[in-house]
Amino acid sequence: MTISTNAENFVGELNAGVFAKQLGHVLSDVAESVATHGKKGEVTIKLRFAPSKADNQVEMECDLSYKAPKASRGHRAELTPSDTLMYVNKGGRLSSYPENQHDLFANHTAAE
Repeated sequence: MTISTNAENFVGELNAGVFAKQLGHVLSDVAESVATHGKKGEVTIKLRFAPSKADNQVEMECDLSYKAPKASRGHRAELTPSDTLMYVNKGGRLSSYPENQHDLFANHTAAE
């Protein structure tokens, strides 16, 4: 059974939180340019999934691109690619952390 990934947490975990900050900046930049110049703008997020060599993980490529209108003809554009390794937890839920982490100290006893 599929369990929904928490989208807010997912975006915050992409590229160790850098993606969310970039997205916020890009949204504001494009919105301001559209309001100022009266022309259309565009923000595109592209996610690509590839199998990882490790069990229960996927390699994700994430592209954030935008086009913001300029005062004269044309637009400003930028593409920011990033990669993130994500765990596929129970039900397909994506996270940067495994659902069940192994106890690193299970075979060790406390020194007396």
